[in-house]
Amino acid sequence: MRYSMTDKWNKRFKLLWSLPFPNRALRYFPPEFTIRDPLLSLVHAYRRKGNHFALLVIHLGQFQNLMAKYPLAYSKKLQQQLKSEFVEVLKRNYSDQEVLGVKQFSSDDFTVFLKINQSLTYEDLHTKEVLFRKDVDQSLNLLMEQKLHSRLKFQSGSMIVGQSLENTDAVIQAGYYYVLSIAVEKLPSHFAPYRQKLQQVINDKAIYVLTQPIMCLDNGEIFGWEVLTRGPQHSPFHTPTELFEFAHQADMLHELEFLVVEKAFQEISGRNIKEQVFINITPVTLLQPALLTHLILCMEQYPKILPSQIIFEITERHSIRDFEHMGTILHAYRKHGFRFAVDDAGAGYSSLQSISELVPDIIKIDKSVIQNIDQIAVKQSLLKALLFFAEDIKCQVIAEGVERVEEANVLFEHQVPMGQGYYFAKPERMQFDYARTHVPHLKEKIMKLRAAYNL
Repeated sequence: MRYSMTDKWNKRFKLLWSLPFPNRALRYFPPEFTIRDPLLSLVHAYRRKGNHFALLVIHLGQFQNLMAKYPLAYSKKLQQQLKSEFVEVLKRNYSDQEVLGVKQFSSDDFTVFLKINQSLTYEDLHTKEVLFRKDVDQSLNLLMEQKLHSRLKFQSGSMIVGQSLENTDAVIQAGYYYVLSIAVEKLPSHFAPYRQKLQQVINDKAIYVLTQPIMCLDNGEIFGWEVLTRGPQHSPFHTPTELFEFAHQADMLHELEFLVVEKAFQEISGRNIKEQVFINITPVTLLQPALLTHLILCMEQYPKILPSQIIFEITERHSIRDFEHMGTILHAYRKHGFRFAVDDAGAGYSSLQSISELVPDIIKIDKSVIQNIDQIAVKQSLLKALLFFAEDIKCQVIAEGVERVEEANVLFEHQVPMGQGYYFAKPERMQFDYARTHVPHLKEKIMKLRAAYNL
């Protein structure tokens, strides 16, 4: 026992002795018993010069389970031998000038930090990563067979890390999580380059918005416009489903939705829209304190736009977990004059819970209820129930997804106040004279339907 304690303190003194060494001397598996993290310092200094870097993770499948079968001292000795061999393989594949350092965030993976030039492509990075992983597999499994008569499954992932976040520690933690997820196939192999492309889309503000009219079914006038987002054409982000789902997966949803708000205000101002404008927003983004600040700045930039014109449509892409907290947040927005609609009513329990808990200003009945409603009696019963509920809590109602005249007829029959869908108008990148040329046609269509029901 005395020898063990002496040995432990000798090891600590050696670590303390290494503290004055420059960061580069400690860049390969820096010891945890240090006042500073030398590798973090190196990466931070490298990024401050405006450089990008790459993260490469080699994951050792089932390593922890295998090590649990052996005495702790033996396991530690083997891990140290694997580290030494890994560094040798690294030096064979990457020059000393390319490597910022190596770190272990977990005992079953090695994370390599690489310097890169900004012309490096993901294809180049991936090609070299695959060759490196094969060399690691051959060299480290040779050691494993000699020591334990066992082999490990080596998996890898890599990504380029840019300058989107200033906090180097946060950048490393997020990057490590993504790359490890790629390595163990929790994220697709194309995730890293797609995330970089999406970041560029947001930086370049390369999205555009469409507008679709929401019609008053009692007089044929336009009640408002829903803003719908599209990514760049001929890109993997063109459709809203792919764009927003990937943004959520990449933790960039609030950045994207902030940009949508900005684009919506530009559209409202550019077209001099006086009607209500519906902007989709997720609970994830509503929980961002910076959103309200962003909105206030937009209002200052476009002073002719009234807060009462803006209706945030809370989408069901992501469920609300704390309704009490969300209600407090909505109250803060309402004090400024903004209003809220709950989307997808009737599509599931979560939307009905959102209505009862948040008491929105407007309920939008989901297109799944409206589709073929003329043929399905139970959908008409659900529509009547939602209309009764809305009247009881004093909410306005909009029926979404109206595509056929027969569906529109059911809305008139049940005196639904507002409708939206392809039957009335498709989403378009509208010109300034759109309302002047199209509203009379829409109004005529609606008034003919009303006349058929003697309304």
